Amino acid sequence: MIIINLKGGLGNQFFQYALGRKLALTHSQQLKLDIDGLDRANKVGDIYRPFALSSFAITTPIAAPDEVRVLKYPYFILSKLARRFRFKILRQMHVGWEPEALNLNGDIYLDGFWQSYKYFEDIRENLLADFTVRYPSTNALSIQIQMQGTSAVFVHVRRGDYVSNPKVRATQGVCSVAYYERAIAIISERVSHPVWYLFSDDPEWAAANLPFPTAPIIVSGKGLTDAEEIMLMSSASHAIIANSTFSWWGAWLIRNPDKTIVAPIPWSEAHPKLTNDILPLSWIPVPKT
Repeated sequence: MIIINLKGGLGNQFFQYALGRKLALTHSQQLKLDIDGLDRANKVGDIYRPFALSSFAITTPIAAPDEVRVLKYPYFILSKLARRFRFKILRQMHVGWEPEALNLNGDIYLDGFWQSYKYFEDIRENLLADFTVRYPSTNALSIQIQMQGTSAVFVHVRRGDYVSNPKVRATQGVCSVAYYERAIAIISERVSHPVWYLFSDDPEWAAANLPFPTAPIIVSGKGLTDAEEIMLMSSASHAIIANSTFSWWGAWLIRNPDKTIVAPIPWSEAHPKLTNDILPLSWIPVPKT
């Protein structure tokens, strides 16, 4: 059995699930999900991130507490002390590409972020099916129909805690207006008659401050769920993403074989090597400052 620990928002949960799915398919193992940490984050005052995968065509069951305990702490208190040492002292968070992870087999408990397309690029079709929204709203379907048949370009602007929280800003960095200016110029050179679809946690600021050649169609803020927004991102033909796993997945799930994706570098200030792990070679890297 393979149990994957889910943590973070929807984009992070996608990465964690994708590695688990890859290992389960490779080794014919049963995959289960540990969602206890999501609830625990709320109890200790961390940012609450709900279990987000239930909105998609994923049938993986939730692991029972006894199953988690056996795999996570096989040696009881010694296992707990070892885990505390690794994560608190050695800071082993398993953020990027670790090729040896693909050799793991048997009863394993996976706890990390695993933010690399290299883990699962060969099971893309499986993930496209798994990450299909079960019951999109009429509003979401209407926007999707509007996007289809045009040169739709989704643009994601992540602000929120990236701007307001000094610790998060220092760790992640925020994409500047200059980044979007360069990215929009690249898309404009490569795509005929692009139609801009704006996704953001601060859409009014983005629409007012970014140099769109034509007025963007603001998608966020219309009562859509996160699952529906990522569905709509993936319905575009091209993308300009933020250094956010949310829009990363929106871009990766785009089916257009000729898609142009512009992505910011470095991806993370705290993990500079992650840029090469997370950005596919066909994507266009642009400095985010």
